[in-house]
Amino acid sequence: MKRAVLFLLAALFILLVIEPNLGGQPMAKEDKVPVYNPDEPLQTNEDVETRRSKSKALIYIDPARGGQDAGYTGANQQSEKDLLMQLALTTGNALEKAGYRVEYSRWYDDVPACSSEDNCESVRLEQARANQADYILSLSMNQDSSLHRGFSIFTQPNSVQLEDLTNQLADQIQATSYSRFEGIDTDHYDSFPILSDPSIPSILLQVGYITNPTDYSKLSDTKFQTRIANAITQAFLNTVD
Repeated sequence: MKRAVLFLLAALFILLVIEPNLGGQPMAKEDKVPVYNPDEPLQTNEDVETRRSKSKALIYIDPARGGQDAGYTGANQQSEKDLLMQLALTTGNALEKAGYRVEYSRWYDDVPACSSEDNCESVRLEQARANQADYILSLSMNQDSSLHRGFSIFTQPNSVQLEDLTNQLADQIQATSYSRFEGIDTDHYDSFPILSDPSIPSILLQVGYITNPTDYSKLSDTKFQTRIANAITQAFLNTVD
């Protein structure tokens, strides 16, 4: 009799406790669905978790060269102007996905008329003012006859905000390990007309030496262009928001 009771209790335990847990389905995880906003870049499921800018600042990206000014072009290499345009577009795309607004100083070879390199920068600065840019990010490359390599940052002095942003840019770009870091320079900003308006926080990022095979190889690699673009975007998110 006792054995029958024990069997009965065991059967009830299996029926009421164990079997429902084995057969039950886990609760469905609530899916995050992208929300379409015609005023913002289209997001996909992969972008839903991406942190987005609250400020929606307008960043004016200035890829140097363009038009008749191709910059340096080595044997079997892309021109300096084309590499900078690619990096500018990749960076702009990353910034827009993060919620920033972006304008460009040129669109491939569609460049404003100007008479000299300094005049070209001044004309582009006027465009930035006309677009009511909150920030200017100018992109350029170095060149020399040696195998020197590395990236550097030029910016305006006496700005805590710019100091934080440039430090973040340095840290984030260094983390991509694409080239060595040559430092931040606030002493020679007046050599670059694009940095001359103190009312617009401005940065000139010299991304590397196009004459160095290692720098060129990585700067022409879409994988590293994306890493640099994401590093720039993260620096803005960490300081500008």
